[in-house]
Amino acid sequence: MEKIVVPCSSSPSLARSVSDVLGAQVAEVERKRFPDGEMYVRVLSDVAGREAFVLGNTNRDDAYLELLLTLDACRENGASRVIAVVPYFGYARQHMVYKRGEAVSSKVMTLTIGEFADRIITVEIHDEMTLKYSKRPFMNVSVYESMSAYYSRKGVDLVVSPDDGGLHRAEMLAKGLECDFFAINKKRIDSRTVSMEVPNVDVKGKRVLLVDDIISTGGTIAKAASLLRDMGASSVYVTAVHGVFANNSVSKIQEVVDEVAVTNTIEGIFSKIDIAPELASAMEVYMDGRIPEKL
Repeated sequence: MEKIVVPCSSSPSLARSVSDVLGAQVAEVERKRFPDGEMYVRVLSDVAGREAFVLGNTNRDDAYLELLLTLDACRENGASRVIAVVPYFGYARQHMVYKRGEAVSSKVMTLTIGEFADRIITVEIHDEMTLKYSKRPFMNVSVYESMSAYYSRKGVDLVVSPDDGGLHRAEMLAKGLECDFFAINKKRIDSRTVSMEVPNVDVKGKRVLLVDDIISTGGTIAKAASLLRDMGASSVYVTAVHGVFANNSVSKIQEVVDEVAVTNTIEGIFSKIDIAPELASAMEVYMDGRIPEKL
């Protein structure tokens, strides 16, 4: 079946990279706003009878709406199968009710996307519980191979997670880099204060790589980096799968680290790690008719 990559405005560069790997056409898409602010999306390329991979994020409300409209445009214009490729699945941090009266936003996002897509692909979703809400095949893609490849030339001695919850992430990256790993002991004192303590590990003179799944406000990463620097680490690098960098939070991280590099799930100046190979592999799996949950 012939394939076509249909980019949303949130992911134009990644869409081109993925299409290069797949040898697929990148669709031309017209977008505009009506005078009253409503969004207009038109897929100009012919998608009839083709497998359409619509690539876009949901980290902003307007990006989410654009994704839905683009998915529907492909279906309305005869695509044989429509697959939503969502590099950064926004709203996934609210995957359950924490306080009475809350909505489960990740469930809402998953179900609505599934109304317009036959299958869904995302990258390192914040919590895999979200996958269970989907009525469609939903694949979560790991990108630690690309991250390891990027840092292989940095001579990393230790991979560090800023908390216990991310220890598996540090382990995956350390495996690719063939080095040791550990997690910082983080304790929340109150809603605004956390304490951090490095376990019995010598970081003096070591090149350390801090890894998280998402960097949003950057407070935890900046504090962890400062702690490692104070303990004598010779170099501190920071990486994450998704660089949200809310309110220009990257500036406070840069003050205490040697380099910040994230993947291009969210495109920006620090998106130095291209995940197109893993994403294209996942898309090819769906083209083959297989429907794994994890790749």
